Amino acid sequence: LLLNNEMNNEYSTSSWMDKNVELKRYDSMTGQAVSTKTEKQRKRRNQKRRIAFNEKQEQNFKENFLGTRVFVQGIPNYASWQDLKDHFKVAGEVVFASVSIDPETGRSKGCGIVQFESTAMSQNAIKMMRDHPMDGHKLFVREDYQESRGEKQHLNDRQSRGPSPPTTWKCADEENLQLLSGDGPFIVKNLIKARDQARRRKNYDTSDNIREDLKTKYGVHLDDRKKLWWVSPDNIVPDTIKELKGNGRWGKQKPWRQIPTTQENDACVDPDLVTGFLKQRDIARREKDFKTADLLLEKARTAPDNGLFLRIHDESRTW
Repeated sequence: LLLNNEMNNEYSTSSWMDKNVELKRYDSMTGQAVSTKTEKQRKRRNQKRRIAFNEKQEQNFKENFLGTRVFVQGIPNYASWQDLKDHFKVAGEVVFASVSIDPETGRSKGCGIVQFESTAMSQNAIKMMRDHPMDGHKLFVREDYQESRGEKQHLNDRQSRGPSPPTTWKCADEENLQLLSGDGPFIVKNLIKARDQARRRKNYDTSDNIREDLKTKYGVHLDDRKKLWWVSPDNIVPDTIKELKGNGRWGKQKPWRQIPTTQENDACVDPDLVTGFLKQRDIARREKDFKTADLLLEKARTAPDNGLFLRIHDESRTW
């Protein structure tokens, strides 16, 4: 009887322990299943939030861009885009300026575009710049209708001007991709994508840093207008890019030319010195070294003696 009781106790204990182990195993498996399901749901929610955030950022970027540009008339014929930009800084932070040039004569049309950081700054420019002459020339400033017109009209304008600019990046020189080892091409594409996102969010410091990393670490150069990138550690522009750009910034440029003024003024400047500064600036701009380019531009502008300074016109390449 005692032996039977011990056997029964041992069985009962063993059975209970086995059941307890099975229960713990079941709870563990159930908890893991619930945890995995919850994790998947959390990832789906986060993904939806990221998509919604990116769409909102894209919408805000488009809305903020509209209304930041003004159209300017009455610009002096000798004024460059840099002169126009400097003159309009009194109204706000200028992010872009251009002067319209007649392609046949190479001379200024006396009108141009100025873009500000915000719509409030552009509205301020419309109010105040009419009473702020440029070297004695009265300016007429209004909203740039080309940016504010309806989507349908905007589409018709694009069709009349020809094909739309590309929206996706493309490698312009496949042969040089071998210069990128391992995951280099994949990393470069992700950096370019991250740079685009930074520019849409107006985080220009991050955008510039990424561009500098692409250039210094991978020898990659970018053309934002054509959405092209290529590998060139020695900073040489491939022939394929020059063919695509034609006579544009990467194509064959006209030599810099001096426009004579008075004999007294022309005697105060060394043409070879000025031409040297401007040629070095061309190289710096091709290499996206805009800080050096601006310094060289300032050296050229202040090259004359007797307190004189130069008027430099990039479009016609004259000074």
